[in-house]
Formats: sequence, C-alpha cells, structure tokens
Amino acid sequence: MAYADRVPSSRRLATLAAVAAIHGLIGYVFVSGMAASFVRDVATELTIRNIPLEAPPPPDPAPQPRQTASKQQPTQTSVTPEPVVQTAIDKPFTIEPVTPIIPITPIIGGGSGTVAVTPPPPPLSRAVGVRARGDRTNWISTEDYPPSSIRAGEQGVVAIALQVDAAGKVTGCSVTASSGHDALDRATCRLYQRRGRFTAALDDAGTPVAATYTDRVRWVLPQ
Repeated sequence: MAYADRVPSSRRLATLAAVAAIHGLIGYVFVSGMAASFVRDVATELTIRNIPLEAPPPPDPAPQPRQTASKQQPTQTSVTPEPVVQTAIDKPFTIEPVTPIIPITPIIGGGSGTVAVTPPPPPLSRAVGVRARGDRTNWISTEDYPPSSIRAGEQGVVAIALQVDAAGKVTGCSVTASSGHDALDRATCRLYQRRGRFTAALDDAGTPVAATYTDRVRWVLPQ
C-alpha cells in the first residue's frame, strides 16, 4: 500500500491548506514593495544598445511548374515574314511620260524624206602588189642590145609579164605585146629573169603570195 493511502484525510487537507497559504504569501510579497524594488533594481542595470536590423533575405523564387513526362515539348517552327508589297494605293499616283519607239525602215535611194544607210567600211586590207627593188632602168643597158638587131636596125617596145613567187624570185616570163622582133623579145625576158629583184606581193592579211609583175621595155638603136 502507498504512503498516500496511509495518511489520514484530515491531515492531508491541513497540509494542502498550508501550502496554499504559503503560495498566497509569496504572491502578496511580489505584488507589494518587494516586487517593485526588484523591478527597479533590475531596470537600473539594463543597457540600451542600437542593434542594426539585418536586411531580410530575398524572397525565394517562385517554383517553376514541373513538366510531366507525358506532355510533349512543342515543336519550334521558323516563320519567315512575308515581304510587304506596296500597292498602288500606298504609292503616290504619278504618270511618267513614255517615249514611243518608232521603227525606222532603211530606204536606200535619193529623194527627200528618205534615210540613206551607209554600209560600214570594209576592213583595211594589207594587200600589196609585187614591187621592184632598186632602179629597174639599170637592169638593161645599151651594151645589152642584140648585135643582130643593131645590124638589122631593129627597135621597138616589148611588154612582158613576170611570175614572181612568195619569196620574190622570178619563176617565169611571157611576152604580152611583141616588139615585132624576136631577138628583142627574147633579150627582154632573159635580162629581167637574170637581173630583176622583187619584193613579193601580200594578200589582205599581209601574207606573202605569188603574183604577176608587168613591165614595158623600149629598145632604141644606139647613136
């Protein structure tokens, strides 16, 4: 059996009353001067300090909504803006003069009101005929006069045509107009082929070509 069960009830009540009286006394003391003196003494020891307030921490960022695996990311598409076409209403309305194109039909001929069409000039030609080099009058002298023609008193004019190749060399001679005397005709071709010096002819492009050289020789009896 516990001790509390063995204490008589009257004694227990007396004990409780004594405890209550002690508590009431203590409360009165605190309420009265003792309490005031204690508060005064404690208050004189207080020290006032200016403690700076710390800045409050920045608020936490708002939580981002979590994307669930079931939601599919949207496909990003590239959109090219269409060019802005300025219509005729947006532009100032102007009228530009248009020069009519009148076709001109070339008319070859004289008379008033006609257009004479001049053809373009032909390209410059570099063609040159055969040319004798040096003084050709020295190719035949009085000493070359055929003796038979001197004895016969023959004289006259001989026309010849010489064939000159691209190197300027005489390759042939022919009498185009006879003097009437065979000795004078043969002597003329023989002397020109032996002593003649020529520069070959040129075509339009300036290339040496074979050509014909013509000349006339007058035979006169020496005095």
